[in-house]
Amino acid sequence: MSNINYSDGKYILQDGDRGTLLADVRTPLVNRSRVHSHQFTEQRTAEYPLTNIVNAAANRIFKRTPETMAELVTYLRIVARLLRKPQVHTVLRVGQWSPLDESLAELLPQFNPANKLYCLSETRPLGKIPSVNFIFAEGEGYLLPENKFDTIIFPSTPPPEVLSAVKDYGRIYFIAQPWKVEEFLKNAAQIFPLTEAVALFELEVTPQFRQELRKRTPQGRLDEKLSAISQTVAKVPAVLKKFNTLPHKRKTAYLDEYIAEVARAEKVLAEIFPALPSDSVKFNFNALKEFLIDLRLGNGSTARVNRQYEILSQDLSR
Repeated sequence: MSNINYSDGKYILQDGDRGTLLADVRTPLVNRSRVHSHQFTEQRTAEYPLTNIVNAAANRIFKRTPETMAELVTYLRIVARLLRKPQVHTVLRVGQWSPLDESLAELLPQFNPANKLYCLSETRPLGKIPSVNFIFAEGEGYLLPENKFDTIIFPSTPPPEVLSAVKDYGRIYFIAQPWKVEEFLKNAAQIFPLTEAVALFELEVTPQFRQELRKRTPQGRLDEKLSAISQTVAKVPAVLKKFNTLPHKRKTAYLDEYIAEVARAEKVLAEIFPALPSDSVKFNFNALKEFLIDLRLGNGSTARVNRQYEILSQDLSR
């Protein structure tokens, strides 16, 4: 199991010979926080009240199990972010109430009274904690607003709807066995090994990551298929222009290639028929293919194909 070492305000995650800096609480604050990283006594010696705050929480959380190791690393990484970020910070914690939540509830208001901790759980501690908003969880679905939280702490590999709730450049923390996490998430995350089998993942939700994430959602996969169909249709004017300039012997071979592409797009269109923007798309797409085949056989005209292209383009743009 990895170790967390503390020296001169720096918390280091030690994994064998490799050390990773988790937080440096003696770094002077740049965010006008109410918490001072250091202050001087009358004897001009430095005291570090922030170090005392963080140390007290670290001792409360840390019990040398993978789960509490993950909570402590998460806590220290949030401390490091609070030292650098001037804006209001909102944290969502999903799971049972734990020492981590208690420590965050104490720490967040110290930096900014507007900072907020949300706890999504089936249980809550006794008594009222003013700095915490409790959300009762029931079932496995998560109806969370998009782009809401600066930080989300999740108990396992998060589904897309949870990832979507993180703001741009926000972070999500989760514990998992690395070989069970898909490469898409691993490539975007910083990984902190806790044991040989378990690691904590810190994933930053950049705009680029959000675009890739959307492609993996049902709506994203649908949009990608619709886009591919639209791109195939959009080629019609260029295909007709080149068809008119080719010598007769090359016309049919060239048109055969495009008709094959249209036939492939038609199969995709049949898969997503209920989600099409217009009920007439499938009919008009089939008609476009028929007119292209007629042109290929010498029984049609480019004008007829072009008219059908304009009709279908209007259908797809609705």
